[in-house]
Amino acid sequence: MRAHCHGSIANKAAFENAMTLDIAMGGSTNTVLHLLAAAQEGEIDFAMADIDRLSRKVPHLCKVAPSTQKYHMEDVHRAGGVLAILGELDRAGLMNRDVDNILGMKLPETLEKYDIMLTQDEAVKKMFRAGPAGIRTTQAFSQDCRWDTLDNDRADGCIRSLENAFSLEGGLAVLYGNMAEDGSIVKTAGVDKDNLTFRGPAKVYESQDSAVEAILGGKVVAGDVVVIRYEGPKGGPGMQEMLYPTTYLKSMGLGKACALITDGRFSGGTSGLSIGHVSPEAASGGLIALVEEGDMIDIDIPKRSMVLDVPESVLASTP
Repeated sequence: MRAHCHGSIANKAAFENAMTLDIAMGGSTNTVLHLLAAAQEGEIDFAMADIDRLSRKVPHLCKVAPSTQKYHMEDVHRAGGVLAILGELDRAGLMNRDVDNILGMKLPETLEKYDIMLTQDEAVKKMFRAGPAGIRTTQAFSQDCRWDTLDNDRADGCIRSLENAFSLEGGLAVLYGNMAEDGSIVKTAGVDKDNLTFRGPAKVYESQDSAVEAILGGKVVAGDVVVIRYEGPKGGPGMQEMLYPTTYLKSMGLGKACALITDGRFSGGTSGLSIGHVSPEAASGGLIALVEEGDMIDIDIPKRSMVLDVPESVLASTP
């Protein structure tokens, strides 16, 4: 096994591959936070601009709950897991191939051994046939329940080829505009196609708790844009994970009828038109702090924009 020096594995090419995978899966928006933080710590030149660039060219190849109820994580494993998704991305020409990993292998070697569409290793195929047995265990692979077959249907299965992608643009997008001059993140994999553009009046809340109270109290109606601010790293403080507002919007029958915008972050279980990580955050003087009840907000995911439709002269005069 080759020895690795600092940065030989965790370099920009590897960070791009990791983000490409997340975009192709329509994975958690939290990946953006984690990768950017790790890149800063490792002094890797990887930024929001890179994520935006990748999101425009990486297809959506794997749709998993909560974005669909057809496939869950055990189905991803049966279809070959992360390595199978990387394999499809590699065949689409979207992977940086000259990267190392902790196995001491380059990407092509790794895929040849672990991608179920390539491997001849029966032990690998058996591993990916591991199925849910409903048996409580504390040790990995300690039960022997197996699917009869692997899911290698790349036309209509859990993991798709480029030619059969769920969409040619990935499952995450970076939105800019006066509402988010430094960017914001939306999991497009969980957005209904009819909501890719959305315009509505703002319902403004200063915390997750007050938003939840309003949603459950019937004060949020179809067509509203729920704005939850002062939930960012500084304003929270701490940027707590928010699952309740989107969950309660769904429970009130508003999951596809409202948008939600916040300078906070979401749970990986969030779906719907939920835009997070608005930057600058309210506590740092971001425009989200100036939004008032009833202000109209325009969201256009195809154009990657989110705009507060208020004249600049009015915004400039707002204390």
